[in-house]
Amino acid sequence: MSHVSDLAHDSASTNTHLDSAILRQLMDAIPDRIYFKDLESRFVRNNVAHARSFGATPGECVGKTDFDFFSREHAERAVADELEIIRSGTPVIGKVERIKMRDGRLGWSSTTKLPWRDDSGRIIGTFGLSRDITEMKDAEEKLGEERNLLARSNAELEQFAYVASHDLQEPLRAVASCVQLLQKRYQGKLDERADEFIAHAVAGTKRMQALITDLLAYSRVGTKTHPFEQANCAEVLVEALSNLTVAIEESGAVIIPEGLPTVTADASQLAQVFQNLIGNALKFRAEGRRPEIRVTARREADEWIFSVADNGIGIEPQYFERIFRMFQRLHTRSRYPGTGIGLAICKKIVERHGGRIWLESQPERSTTFFFTLSSHLQSSTP
Repeated sequence: MSHVSDLAHDSASTNTHLDSAILRQLMDAIPDRIYFKDLESRFVRNNVAHARSFGATPGECVGKTDFDFFSREHAERAVADELEIIRSGTPVIGKVERIKMRDGRLGWSSTTKLPWRDDSGRIIGTFGLSRDITEMKDAEEKLGEERNLLARSNAELEQFAYVASHDLQEPLRAVASCVQLLQKRYQGKLDERADEFIAHAVAGTKRMQALITDLLAYSRVGTKTHPFEQANCAEVLVEALSNLTVAIEESGAVIIPEGLPTVTADASQLAQVFQNLIGNALKFRAEGRRPEIRVTARREADEWIFSVADNGIGIEPQYFERIFRMFQRLHTRSRYPGTGIGLAICKKIVERHGGRIWLESQPERSTTFFFTLSSHLQSSTP
């Protein structure tokens, strides 16, 4: 019996040593920092990654505390967390914090700490896993700085565009008045070449006035805004259509609204989107075909998807992205007037609302513009 008992004891001892070796290899293979502490927050066991962060070996860490490696402020916070875990048994999960070592090195970590219990369930200390996220936080900080820089640059460009276009209006009006007066007073009294020059000057000033007006409208998307409030899209559409009355009557167009919801938006800017998209549908209508424009909306997940569909001349696929850029035109001014800013304004407004805009088209048959609005926007100015 004694021999059997000794064999069993030796087997149990071998398994214990094996388990301990497996645990040690596993801990040391993990790149995250793992450690166990007693009730006095002294290190009992550390893996290689944790000890290496202190410039030590696991054995050199045993019996020491955070005060031996970190700044006093950080060590005090760590001990306070551990005492609370020991008192309440409540773990700390994924705590992200700025750390400072005794030698002045700074970094970031994400730490999880839990109560360490014996076989009877009694708390005998704490254990934790800490991940170095310094590179990630530095990248986030750099990205944030670049984002802020870009935002400031965009704001400055918007302000410049607003000021430039606003201040250009008065001198341009003076020039336009002069050339129109020349045309009125001297039309037919000079030679044919002079009449041609005056006509070019009048047409040029009118185009410049249109460009400045649209540029001013584009800059105001970001600078002259209203709070996001509840907006009845059917009523917003009626407002947009009232500004297109002449074009609708001249073309005999039929506008068909369906399922338009109430959303949180800047109603005046939403009306501008409807007006620009429907105005385009009226402008680019097919000859010999009565314009029919459907304005609809459907809800998908957490957003509303609006569509403005026409039966006009359509757009070739290679131009789908280009048409949303400033001053982009696909046709000559003599055939279709305009500055090429309308869709850029739509895009900027939709993006201000956190949405996106795109289109589908069949050349010579139809075009449908889609844009989204979030169904969770709060009633405030973003």
